[in-house]
Amino acid sequence: MERSLAAIGRLESIAQVLQLSRDHAVQRGVIRQSYHFTPIFDGPTSPRTIVQSEGFSPEWLELYARSDFRRADPIPARTLQHGAMLPWREAMALDSNTPENEHYFAAMAEHGLIHGFGVPLFGPHGRDAYASFDFGRPVGEVDERDMASVCSLAQIGHLRICALIEQERDKPMLSARESEVLQWMARGKSNTDIATILELSPETVRTYVQRIYGKLGSHERVVAIVRALKLGLVEY
Repeated sequence: MERSLAAIGRLESIAQVLQLSRDHAVQRGVIRQSYHFTPIFDGPTSPRTIVQSEGFSPEWLELYARSDFRRADPIPARTLQHGAMLPWREAMALDSNTPENEHYFAAMAEHGLIHGFGVPLFGPHGRDAYASFDFGRPVGEVDERDMASVCSLAQIGHLRICALIEQERDKPMLSARESEVLQWMARGKSNTDIATILELSPETVRTYVQRIYGKLGSHERVVAIVRALKLGLVEY
């Protein structure tokens, strides 16, 4: 567990975070799992919610891809409102159910989705999510250490994904030519050198450099290059 927690903070892509979290859950005995990332100010079963899943049958995934069917699923919202781990069976009985809810629960039973539980995942700026796990047996029969380990890593993984999204959002968009100029700046080339290398006029290079400074929020060459390195815009 400690090794996974240490590793997840070093991962630089959302795909890597999801893979590590999935692998950890499988090692702990999880047979199916899902991660529902909800857009800010949207519902956890919205058609815009991104769902990553593993271990569910193709037939169930096809059903859940239907927006009308997904909207009938009250479990993610009830779990988030509950604020803690919640077995599916308890979530079903937590509130009154509509006929659509009952139809959804019947479909779950038909597809063998009986013993799982949901976990609310809270993030900064309202970036909340929902995860579900199923060990293939009643929650009361699952080792508490395995359950705690899976839930903890899911929360840490969600926070890392939120951080990566924020980092990506702050990453300036450079044109192809601006990226070229920036690469040569990072290699210590002057504006005159870059103009010669790229066969541009010095004035054109100065214009690109000013644009780069503006996008990186600095008018100092060294500071701009350091920020570009941190953002992964150039390689050293």
